[in-house]
Amino acid sequence: MLAVQKSEAPAPNLYHWHTILIVDDDREVLAALRRILDREPYDVVTTDRPALALDWMARKSISLAISDQLMPEMDGDRFLEEVWRQSPTTGRLLLTGHPERLNRIPASRRSLLRVMLKPWEDADLRKTIRSLLREREGSPS
Repeated sequence: MLAVQKSEAPAPNLYHWHTILIVDDDREVLAALRRILDREPYDVVTTDRPALALDWMARKSISLAISDQLMPEMDGDRFLEEVWRQSPTTGRLLLTGHPERLNRIPASRRSLLRVMLKPWEDADLRKTIRSLLREREGSPS
């Protein structure tokens, strides 16, 4: 299941309209993220299924992919590596509540993403997302 949320807020510090794809097997986390990002100047697409997200992403332009690390279908670092393979300019943010497991991710995969710990501070998450989107605006399309 994919859920799409349109935002109506103006984008004073972003120059393009963006779509963010969020994958987490915990539907409560997805709902919390949708609430936190409700007034942000970009579209938010959420799903609890990484394979569905990759399939959808093959047909749509995504500025940023955000993923939980521990999911039954596919670990987040593997999902974000596939995102990178499909679209190297798409930003990647890994959310994890288990920082002790980050050292299990191969360095080659770790270098492809930014990591943020759960629970996150809402303002920090919004700032990180904006920063990643601004980086994307600076890269060639």
